[in-house]
Amino acid sequence: MLYEKLNEEMQYTVDEFVGRIRPLSWRRRIDLLAQAGAPFADQFDAAAASLALKGFVTAVLERLNPLEVDDPFLAYLLSLSLNPEHKTAALAYLARHPDARRLVGEEWGVDDAVN
Repeated sequence: MLYEKLNEEMQYTVDEFVGRIRPLSWRRRIDLLAQAGAPFADQFDAAAASLALKGFVTAVLERLNPLEVDDPFLAYLLSLSLNPEHKTAALAYLARHPDARRLVGEEWGVDDAVN
């Protein structure tokens, strides 16, 4: 788990963030993750900022520990994760729900929601 590799301060940050977003929908969680990741763009070049955001998303997902992929927005988040199991779960969901890719893509204006 990536979360376990984080230093104590980062684990605290992830845990605090997870506590705030736990009661929210997956769609709303995406919005808040994007807001939380915005400072990465100020601190790193584009490639490093993208990697840092994906690391943060991965750690958050590990702490939320969704047991079942039952939402297209969760599938989208899982597709961004650095955890291969998350990506596999996202792709399996999208194979069963092909319209989910379009729904998420339309929401954020992307052609292909899953990398």
